[in-house]
Amino acid sequence: MKVLIVDDEKHVREAIRYFVPWEKYHITDIYEASNGQEAMRIMQEQQPAIVFTDMRMPLMDGAELLEWLHSHYPHTKTIVISGYQDFNYVKPAIVYGGTDYLLKPLNSKQLIAAAEHAFKLWLEEEQERHQAHRQNMQLNVLRPLYWDKMLSDLVAGQASFQEVRNSLCEELGMPLFVAECRVALISLQGADCRLLHRFQGDVGLTSFVLANVCNEVLAPKQNGFAFRSWQGGADIVLLLWSAVAEAEEEMHRINESIRQTYGVQMDIGLSLPAAFPEGLQRAFRQARQSLNERNLLQREGRIHLFREQSGSGGSEKNYAYETQLDKLRVAVLSGDQDKMERVVDEWSDQLAGLPLLTESQFQQLQADISEVLRRLRPDGEISFELCYDSEGLFSVENWRSQLKTLLQRLSEGNAQTPDNRLVEEIRQYLQQNYARDMTLQHIAERFFISRENVSRKFKQITGENLSDYLTSLRVDKAKTLLQNTNLRLSQISELVGYEDEKYFSRVFKKSTGQSPREYRKQGENYIS
Repeated sequence: MKVLIVDDEKHVREAIRYFVPWEKYHITDIYEASNGQEAMRIMQEQQPAIVFTDMRMPLMDGAELLEWLHSHYPHTKTIVISGYQDFNYVKPAIVYGGTDYLLKPLNSKQLIAAAEHAFKLWLEEEQERHQAHRQNMQLNVLRPLYWDKMLSDLVAGQASFQEVRNSLCEELGMPLFVAECRVALISLQGADCRLLHRFQGDVGLTSFVLANVCNEVLAPKQNGFAFRSWQGGADIVLLLWSAVAEAEEEMHRINESIRQTYGVQMDIGLSLPAAFPEGLQRAFRQARQSLNERNLLQREGRIHLFREQSGSGGSEKNYAYETQLDKLRVAVLSGDQDKMERVVDEWSDQLAGLPLLTESQFQQLQADISEVLRRLRPDGEISFELCYDSEGLFSVENWRSQLKTLLQRLSEGNAQTPDNRLVEEIRQYLQQNYARDMTLQHIAERFFISRENVSRKFKQITGENLSDYLTSLRVDKAKTLLQNTNLRLSQISELVGYEDEKYFSRVFKKSTGQSPREYRKQGENYIS
């Protein structure tokens, strides 16, 4: 807490300094001014919480200073010390929120009581302000999550429209009476190389940014709202309640905005028009089906409209699917790396020659291959990378390459020790939960080991302190947001796990040598 004493008489300033018990309230910064103009300069530079001021001073008197303080620093507490009882001097103190009006010569007891009253009042209000700020921060974080959950449940038929109708109208701009709607879905899989990688593979963060881009396009006409999906089959859902006949053009505008911002286009599934709200769930299923049944081998067109005849189409019968699966089983059982790779090459050539390969068929293909590979390494980690090229389109060659790499890794075996696996699990946990309030004790309890063991094992395996790793992870996430979004620093601070924006800025500068604003200004990818 800082204090300013304003009086043109030096002995009065000295008396206030002498009598008030500053140490009791941990006050070490006490400034002095001999007139209102000096006081204004100090206020702008230091922003004291408490001001003691005389009423009659040269250049700028107490009444003018009180009015200026009330306008520019309304939280500051003022104590007026004057040699006059005239109401014309008392009135400004009353009008502009002075906490006390003391007469000269000063009475030490009255001065101390007035000072302590102002200190306590300011501390109480500051605590209330901090509490209100924390609540606002929590609301800012929770509000988007609320809409993500509520609208996900609504389009899946798990929530009542009547319960959220008023909120949709008041907060999201939905018209009071809506007859038709359409639903669109966006999957991040097709953006693997150009968008998801840009956000370090963080699906949650990428979805958040992508939903914001969609809503920037939808907002001017309030045609709908984009939110992060809690349902399977999509990452972003767009609920369109106005101009449904123009929905396809709106999706093209959204895709063009994403292309201009991030240099990649998305695959978007779009439903037919449906009655609102009773047809909402059907529209959601149609959009999901149009996305799942899109032809991965098609190189043109990223907006996939639902068609009544869409379905699996039996394209897997156009090649010896089961035969290739049996060949892979035999090759895996033999353990012959060359034989396995030959099967992969043959299978890839067949896939490239197909007229149609849907997303749902390809997912089933990956699942069947995973079952076969578990025979090779029952305890091995079997995960497929996304097989997309630099344009975000499915690539048979990328699929061929990553499947061969997976087979080679499984054949060589996994030499990880239990400690290595533990540390890797901790790192994955931090990657997924860096935005949460994370303590060493929390991590220890999460993995059922002592705090000491967490720190020691993590340092032994990685050569880095766990706290430094978490800080580096958060700073890297912040760099990505600073370079690729125009979010406020307070929003970025919250998204990477820091409630206090100033503390986040200090951590960021200590780590990078630059403040977040300096880093954003020099970034080549900053979005203006």
